[in-house]
Amino acid sequence: MANVVLPYVNTYQSRRRKYAYYRRDGIRLRISGEIGSPEFFQSYQTIHERFEANDAPRRSIRSGSLCELIARYRSSPEWAQLKPSTRKDYEKFLGPLEDDFGNALVSELDRQAVRLVRDRYAFRLGKQDGDEPIPSPRRANKTVTVLSILMGYAMEIGMRTDNPALRPKRLKTGPGYRAWTRDEIQTFLREKPEFRLPLLLALGTGQRGIDQVAMTWDAFDGDVIAVVQEKTGARVWIPCHPELKAVLERELTLRTAKTILTSSIGKPWELSSFQTAVSKAIRSAGLRGVVWHGLRATAASWLAETGCTEREIMSITGHTSAASVSVYVRHAEQKTRAVNAIAKLSSRALDEKRQARGVTSVFDRGDKS
Repeated sequence: MANVVLPYVNTYQSRRRKYAYYRRDGIRLRISGEIGSPEFFQSYQTIHERFEANDAPRRSIRSGSLCELIARYRSSPEWAQLKPSTRKDYEKFLGPLEDDFGNALVSELDRQAVRLVRDRYAFRLGKQDGDEPIPSPRRANKTVTVLSILMGYAMEIGMRTDNPALRPKRLKTGPGYRAWTRDEIQTFLREKPEFRLPLLLALGTGQRGIDQVAMTWDAFDGDVIAVVQEKTGARVWIPCHPELKAVLERELTLRTAKTILTSSIGKPWELSSFQTAVSKAIRSAGLRGVVWHGLRATAASWLAETGCTEREIMSITGHTSAASVSVYVRHAEQKTRAVNAIAKLSSRALDEKRQARGVTSVFDRGDKS
């Protein structure tokens, strides 16, 4: 079955069969034919042309429903003030909520209903037919977070007097994105040398992928890279590591675009294309269990291991909460304490062996002459 990426198309799998829908302006229409077939493309084109010609059907929205609330939220000043990347992120959860729970009355949603929503997205289907469902606690928790934002907005406009999604129990998600090991980094550089600059930029700045692709040569003054983070708006001033600086100085003479990172044809990256490219490179290099965002964790871990404080790490990575980086500091401190503990244990064992052989040092006797 072909993988198809078309505007407004969402695919779903049910009972080992995939279905495609055209979803736009609150309307969801089934695209006929097997995905990737000529019939499929013809059906898609017909539906798409109707929307483009403003001749699409209009969705009948139930008064007081979740669909109505979502529609009002999308047209609100609050929505307009969100960063484009944030709106795009929220849409990943608003669309499924519309499809699966859109007709539910906002006034009747309670904590049991919120739990039902959470559990609905706690698993996702495997990529292959017949695969076991894959746990997705982060998606479930994020859906509840977006639902809580909606309920908060419902209180603002008088559709509710309370927020049932404010304090539901979240699912455990584990430690988060795993930091890369040094062996994995060396393997990646050996297998994918064309990604050396992106890798060094990720490790040297500790920034998210969305900020890496947005970095421009104008922000590099020869010693420092200045970053305004897309997610937080934080302004971060990062002195360049010597190895990163050397690569940047060499690439500066070869630049083909305003951005530091470019695709294989010398054009600025779109975030989604960059994410796809690095994901393929990671798999092609034979690495498993790591993702590109894990390099941000690697950078924070290395800073902690060199003795940096939480505030010092935050000054580089741009984290807005000390709790977000405290895990790296605690882990680094634990490693240091463990090394010191084993060193003391080894020293004691060596002293005991010496004493057993009748060998002592001048300091063991207390003779300081």
